Amino acid sequence: MTFWILSAVVLPLCALLLVPSRATQPLLWRLLPLLPLPALGLALMGPGNWQLELPGLLLGARWQLDELRQPFLLLTALLWSFAGLFASGYITARRTSFALYWGLTLSGNLGLVLAGDLVSFYTFFALMTFAGYGLVVHERKPDAFRAGRLYLIMAVFGEMALLAGLILAAGAADSLLLADLPGAIAASADAVLIMVLLLCGFGVKAGLPLLHMWLPLAHPVAPTPASAVLSGAMIKAGLLGWLLTLPLGLASYELPGTVLALTGVVASLGAALIGVCQQQAKAVLAYSSISQMGLMTLMLGIALAEPERAHWLLPLIGLYALHHGLAKGAMFLSVGISSPCGSVPRGLYWLLLALPGLSLAGLPFTSGAHAKLAMKQALAPEGLSLWLAPWLSTLLSAGAVATMVLVLRFLWLQWQHTNKDGTDPRRAVGWLLTLVTSLVLFPWLAPGLPPAIESAPVDQFNALPALLWPMLLAVLLAGGVLKAGTKAPVLPPGDLVVILEAWVQKLPTHPGRARSRSYTENKSRLPRGVAGIGSRLQQHEPWLQTQIAWLFVLILTGLMLG
Repeated sequence: MTFWILSAVVLPLCALLLVPSRATQPLLWRLLPLLPLPALGLALMGPGNWQLELPGLLLGARWQLDELRQPFLLLTALLWSFAGLFASGYITARRTSFALYWGLTLSGNLGLVLAGDLVSFYTFFALMTFAGYGLVVHERKPDAFRAGRLYLIMAVFGEMALLAGLILAAGAADSLLLADLPGAIAASADAVLIMVLLLCGFGVKAGLPLLHMWLPLAHPVAPTPASAVLSGAMIKAGLLGWLLTLPLGLASYELPGTVLALTGVVASLGAALIGVCQQQAKAVLAYSSISQMGLMTLMLGIALAEPERAHWLLPLIGLYALHHGLAKGAMFLSVGISSPCGSVPRGLYWLLLALPGLSLAGLPFTSGAHAKLAMKQALAPEGLSLWLAPWLSTLLSAGAVATMVLVLRFLWLQWQHTNKDGTDPRRAVGWLLTLVTSLVLFPWLAPGLPPAIESAPVDQFNALPALLWPMLLAVLLAGGVLKAGTKAPVLPPGDLVVILEAWVQKLPTHPGRARSRSYTENKSRLPRGVAGIGSRLQQHEPWLQTQIAWLFVLILTGLMLG
């Protein structure tokens, strides 16, 4: 067991060993789908009562797997494996650089799920965050660097808030174990402050309103497999952080819980309204992810305000995260598939393309219907004291309509702009594996649900009208819009950030400060030797990145041995 646990986190770092030599670099592409397999084995074994103690690591590490972490580990391992297979047939430029950042980000993503202590969790969380920058800017285009800058700004803000919240929580608990933090926060006089810091710190990754702006910019510019793991797996790291650290089920925090639930409602409906005004398929999916994370945030807020519902809602949130991650991963990967896919008939191709989206909208007898019925049962207004309780059923139905509208917008853009080039078989296989897994395996791989929720698949026969009417309403609305010839207003990805950028550009330039120029513009002004150094750095970029990554590992090793 110790070997499997260590392999789950260490194997993705093998990319560092293969990068320096040109002879071993081609092996990276064969390894990409295999790197998450030890973690997948752990997840399929199921949660156990094991804990791996590593007293020499950092300040004393503990890694573990329980019922709360299992669906997140399963989602991470499956999606990264399938997206890695897709990437091996998709990436053609800067392959070594991509594989390096891919391995580092994957290691951080898997490590934070297994981490049972604060220091390990934060280290892996930061590794995933900052290594993910390399995936966002992989294309090296102006739009990619613009998205990368905003990604880093939001990431640094989130890391600062997160670190402050974790330090305060650890001080209150007098412990570095994550399991000790919720109780200590509940008993602390600074509980609200700590929760606000944790909500903001993890909220950057989870796409909370006002903290979401990096998502619609990063997804369209990142390579398709990177977009799939960004939206399907990495965005769930913030959600998992909330579940592990907030005092859920221990005390009632009605005001913070209500505010968080309302924030989830705003994200669910507001992101849908902005998403239908997008012109790129991946931008629509980015806003769809924000909308779906809003539903999970709504459930989290209810659990925070109503502690007696927490034992229902916590496993359900993990179940919903697994459902959304796999379905959204399949939708993102479908952007890189040609139409029709190989010898697949066009009708079957479009059916397969639509199924994950329809599942998100609650298509009967799919994972989405299972998750939505379970969510409605867990959020039944009986017994809820929140003033929002009578409106929950209506809000959930409105969320289903909004999801279906976004799915239709995505399919419409795909119809107009689908890739017509030939598709590498590895792309098609990676996409199909993600699709089949999201539709078939989902409900039976996430244990720990209360009996009333586990019976949801049986009740789908009686719930057919409730599941179908939001979808039919969305189809009628879309059909009416098309018949009337009305076009949605065009909104740029990033929404609020565009306004902020326009405001910054109007600021007067500081006296005596020259406007910044790119390296290419300034190259002619540099001394010959300095310009030559810059050119050589660009030529040896993978080597330089590898050395920086190894420097990080050496620093981490020094901390371990110290």
